[in-house]
Amino acid sequence: MAQILPMHSLELEPQRRRARVLLPAALLAAGAVLAAEQLGLAFQAPPSAKLQLRGQQRVLGQQQLQASTFAGLDARALSAPAARGTVEGSSYEASLPLVLAATALAAAATSEAAVEKESSLFDKIKLPIFVGCWYFFNVQYNIQNKMLMNAFSATWAISFIQLASGIPIAMLMWASGLLQVPSVTRADIIKLTPVGAAFAAGQVATVASLGAVAVSFTHVVKALEPAINAVASGLILGQVFHPMVYASLLPVFAGVALASSSELSFTPFGFATAMASNFCFVTRNVLATKFGSTGDMGEDKVTRKTNQLSVLTIVATAVLFPLALLLPGGLMSVPAAWSASIAKGVPASKLVTMLATSGFYFFMYQLSSFWVLSCVPPITHSVLNTLKRVVIIVVSIVVFRTPVTKMGLIGTLTAIGGVLLYTLTKAHYSKKEKEQSK
Repeated sequence: MAQILPMHSLELEPQRRRARVLLPAALLAAGAVLAAEQLGLAFQAPPSAKLQLRGQQRVLGQQQLQASTFAGLDARALSAPAARGTVEGSSYEASLPLVLAATALAAAATSEAAVEKESSLFDKIKLPIFVGCWYFFNVQYNIQNKMLMNAFSATWAISFIQLASGIPIAMLMWASGLLQVPSVTRADIIKLTPVGAAFAAGQVATVASLGAVAVSFTHVVKALEPAINAVASGLILGQVFHPMVYASLLPVFAGVALASSSELSFTPFGFATAMASNFCFVTRNVLATKFGSTGDMGEDKVTRKTNQLSVLTIVATAVLFPLALLLPGGLMSVPAAWSASIAKGVPASKLVTMLATSGFYFFMYQLSSFWVLSCVPPITHSVLNTLKRVVIIVVSIVVFRTPVTKMGLIGTLTAIGGVLLYTLTKAHYSKKEKEQSK
């Protein structure tokens, strides 16, 4: 006797079939790209002596530039002749096939997650896929953003372009049927406006900090975000934690202070903007919690999280637009910044590529983070975020050859370890309170 499926299941059946094809195909594509790149490296001819000499000269010039910068000289004036036509860190960019494979894998994974209601093989592999995409896109964003800020001095314009880059991606997901179209009202948009404003402000502050100081130092300062979140939750939401939870934050403060005191690239502006980004993103999270859910974002967790970020991105972009248009370093300053970059020897095609890819990576790492949050409890997400910050710090030090002092290393490890201690302590006492309330 034939089984009669519910109407809803019949409507989802084509999407299920498409998802079952997309995920294996994306996995095969990603594996093929990695294998092809490794084979290409294996059969690549060794560089000539002339090319090796050029590479050694470039490294020597970068070391001289760093020394002169720390001595207080004009870094841009010294770097223009040696770095003409090149952008530091470009050799560590992910190849286009690898980016496309990672994107296809992410798209296939979210499509599978949106239609699978029963336990399946995908349930066992979706978390590693989401975490891998989160780390990959976040590392690539930090590399691209630093390269872009070194070549193109328009902070507000860069922040706006990166934020707005998520809109066409969301539109494409909705138009293709990969993602359910959300239903929001005018009242929902008004409720999301302060959340979007905090999101936009946090993005601008982060970009400004990444441009002013070393990427590694920005992320050390951003390790203070949990501490600010604990204070803001108490003031705005009335959430008071166990005294040991607040005590566990002391290593974070001590580590950031130690790292700041010995950071060679330290500037008051870079530190202040990194702290401002902490306050802005904490405000975004606290306001989002206070206002609760808005509109119909979908049935399953992955769809809801994807739509929440997409709608919030649109609202934040709209809020940021007037400021990005009028303020110095904004959209009106793009022609002057563009001409200055070309004059320094950066090709126009390279500028376009960096602007486009940095925006793409920004939205995709935010989206992957939301996907991970849809799969795990907040405590697990916090631990993964701490580990991700370690990865970014290490990669950025290698890519940009950032000098690290012994005290700076100790401070960084202390701050990151303090964040992990805070996360575990908070989870422990939250569980204890729940058990006592039963």
